[in-house]
Amino acid sequence: MPRRPADPSPRTSASRGRSRSRPTSSNATASREKPRRRSPPVRGGALAMLRLVVAKTRDLAIGLALISAVSFVPVSITADWPQSAQSAMAIAREVRTLLVEVGGDLTRVAGDWLGSTGAEFVNAGGALLSDALQGADGIDLGIQLPGLGDLLPDPNALFGDLIGDLIGDWWPHPTLPAGGGDLPHVAGSFSKAKELLYDRVYRGHRVTAYCGCTYNRKRSVDLASCGLDGYADNARARRVEAEHVFPAAQFGNFRRCWRQPEAYRACRGAAGALLSGRECCLRVDETFLAAHNDLQNLIPAVGMINGDRRDYRWGMAPGGQRYGDCGIRIDSGGRRVQPPDALRGDIARIMLYMRDTYGFRLSRQDERLFEAWSNLDPVDAWELKRHARIARLQGRENGYVVESTD
Repeated sequence: MPRRPADPSPRTSASRGRSRSRPTSSNATASREKPRRRSPPVRGGALAMLRLVVAKTRDLAIGLALISAVSFVPVSITADWPQSAQSAMAIAREVRTLLVEVGGDLTRVAGDWLGSTGAEFVNAGGALLSDALQGADGIDLGIQLPGLGDLLPDPNALFGDLIGDLIGDWWPHPTLPAGGGDLPHVAGSFSKAKELLYDRVYRGHRVTAYCGCTYNRKRSVDLASCGLDGYADNARARRVEAEHVFPAAQFGNFRRCWRQPEAYRACRGAAGALLSGRECCLRVDETFLAAHNDLQNLIPAVGMINGDRRDYRWGMAPGGQRYGDCGIRIDSGGRRVQPPDALRGDIARIMLYMRDTYGFRLSRQDERLFEAWSNLDPVDAWELKRHARIARLQGRENGYVVESTD
């Protein structure tokens, strides 16, 4: 049988080989597709995001801490720096002020929250106790314990003061250094100074200086607590005001900004109206601003008495006007004010501090009087605590208080 001749065309053979190895259309599509990446688990992504946020927050905190540290460079050092550097320092001080104000706000919010929470717990406990005693025969708490409600502390005030005692004394709160050189770091505005006075310095000691009247968080005076209930119709008597021990008019009257505000372009309002001497000095005189807002020179007083005291000088006024059981006497004719015995040393040490710190003038007669008052009325526990709180806030001590305790 004759052999079949071989196919002379190699292309046909190769074609057959390719036809045998050619995949189907479905297999070809599958081979061209890349494997899909699986998205990471949601939990892992959230954890990574949390770590990133924590890292960024840490970096931000470090940056703000460095800015705050730089802002404490004294103004006397930065006075000769270029204008751009001084502008940067001003921004750094503003950042520091914002940080401490936010910290203070958070502290108050925490105190208010704990106070309200504590009040709820106390009220709930009281309700349970009342229910438990309702079934008891022959027990009348109103008879057995009269005035029990007056003896229990206000839960809100209790928890608020507790938080204040725990963190209030060490929380840093210096604001813009209002004066150059080595002046104390005081509040940049009088409203802020008053807030510090009531909420930080006199926290837990809401008692007016001259008359010993108690007042609440809203700064309303309990006139019956100090024998001034006869002045209940006087609106100013019912509120607390921040009193300057060394009157602003006394140390401002010697300054040009007080006597001639028209000499300063900055002492005109938006409509061109001339500002008062006090307002002008607060704008253009760093020393006046620091002295005006210095917490050492501020005490809480009944508003009516603060108004009657005006800018009179301290001294003996045996025939001066008296106010109920209050120990202060005001002689409007002689323009003299006689403080209570227990406050004379405090006032004397403040006046001498203001003289030394700001260079204010005192007569030789006043200096001898204040030295005598300081010796007769030594530093007590409250004055020492008040001084420590102010020194922590402003970075400056009153040497007359410190020396008296050595």
